[in-house]
Amino acid sequence: MKSALKNYKDIAHLVDARRLLAADAISKAGDWILYVAMSVLVFEAGGAGALSMFTALRVVVPFVLGPWAGRWGAALPPRTVMIIADAARAGLLLLAAAAAATHQSAWLLVGLVVGCASVSAFHAPAERRFQRDVIEPEQRASFNAVIGATGTTVIVVAPALGGLLTTTVGNVGALIVDAASFLVSLAFVAAVRAPSTTDAPDAAQPEPAAPASGISKGALATAVRSMKKDPAVMACVMTQAVACTVAGASLVLMPLLGERLQAGEGAIGWLTAAVGAGSVLGVLIGGGVAKQGRLLLCVTSVVSMGVILGLLGSSPNLLVALLCAALVGVAANIPEPMYWTSYADRVSESDSSSFYGLVESSITGGFALGGVILGAVVATMGTTNGTWVVGAVGSVLATAAFIPALRHHRVSSRTGSTSPVVNVAEHAS
Repeated sequence: MKSALKNYKDIAHLVDARRLLAADAISKAGDWILYVAMSVLVFEAGGAGALSMFTALRVVVPFVLGPWAGRWGAALPPRTVMIIADAARAGLLLLAAAAAATHQSAWLLVGLVVGCASVSAFHAPAERRFQRDVIEPEQRASFNAVIGATGTTVIVVAPALGGLLTTTVGNVGALIVDAASFLVSLAFVAAVRAPSTTDAPDAAQPEPAAPASGISKGALATAVRSMKKDPAVMACVMTQAVACTVAGASLVLMPLLGERLQAGEGAIGWLTAAVGAGSVLGVLIGGGVAKQGRLLLCVTSVVSMGVILGLLGSSPNLLVALLCAALVGVAANIPEPMYWTSYADRVSESDSSSFYGLVESSITGGFALGGVILGAVVATMGTTNGTWVVGAVGSVLATAAFIPALRHHRVSSRTGSTSPVVNVAEHAS
């Protein structure tokens, strides 16, 4: 807890850091409010089929666009991309509110949501680039710990806020409030001073845009190349993807577990809140070790996460399930600050746009894939056996992701060079 408080203290006096934190939290809350309000509207307008399409596209679009959106967005300074994205999302949401108020087709609502998801695919990698440029290297680990904690807190609070808004002001009113939230996020981003350091890009010298021909192939190849150059970065990306996949499986498990335990409708809310609370605690703990770059701790956390998922699926009662749910959140998020600190310090400026897009895609795709896999396995093997199988596979994959970095560490040790495995965040300390 002392390290968590120190992380907050390290950046609390930084005005731009506070603005970035506020913009990130408000933007993430807006995404969740959009999901809650639009789910109801799409279901009422088009039934279960339209709702399924809405849910799938909301995940698939940013997953597919991620690497290329990051590369295309590099033609402009990251702050400019974020401002344009927030303005575009606010405009699309106002159109969605108007369409819902006039009882337009459900497919028009789905189309507007796809538009928002497409814009978000540009916003996420630009946000990471901008944070890297604004926050000094020695403060990045603390900042990443704090922004991880606030982000996971939003995941707990925002869905409840979305439900409250839809109940009090209606779905259309919630969309209008959501549009306003993106404009507030825009205002915070616009208030952040442009980076003035020599190694940070500015409006006068934006990152070079990819050529129009072969841009898709180039973006993905650039992102993959940036991982291959550094085994520690490759291990972080792989374990982060595995962690998100297991986390996505745990969220889908909640309603199944609530039904199996016969704990009532409130069980889902309690279990989800437990995951969120554990996530906040995990990020706070991880912030204290991020500067030390303990990649082994990162992998160990994700490996244990797979085991805890199996324990969660076989919980004998709600109390044990709540404890396991909290532990899933802790294990998944202890490595989070180190992931982002490692990326900021080790991925080159020229590769960062495509790389961050790929990372965001792996996060989004991991959550979606985890839910799909768990649903299919549970349907075949039952809740208890299914969660143990998914958890065990996740643990094995996390261990496998560590092997390239371990080999590099051994080679570096024999040659007397510094190992990135031992000190992933050496530039942040």
